[in-house]
Amino acid sequence: MANKRTVKKQIRNICGAMASELLSAACYFEGFDAQKVEELVGRIASLQVNALSHCSFIFDKSKKDFDSPHAYAAARKAYNRKAFNKLGDDTKAEVAAILKEMNALLPQEVRDAVKASL
Repeated sequence: MANKRTVKKQIRNICGAMASELLSAACYFEGFDAQKVEELVGRIASLQVNALSHCSFIFDKSKKDFDSPHAYAAARKAYNRKAFNKLGDDTKAEVAAILKEMNALLPQEVRDAVKASL
């Protein structure tokens, strides 16, 4: 399990890379709808803000609620794992949806050229 700092860096890198790829493709290839590009960049920015805000969470129990420090540590670790996994699943789903829309924005001749090169 990663720590918060690493997760936040990964979120920033992923969102930055997606926005960069979208904007560079829109500048390089003709036929992109500028309004849709602007919408997607806004969704990417919103994804980043929401994901970063959900990185900080607090375990709502204290050590006094458990019989031993070991039980507290195990419960806290399980809670953190569950929270990070939920954050990862939600973020992956939104990234997949954005990437699907980014691919749909590519002009058909570009998509055909990419398929032919593979």
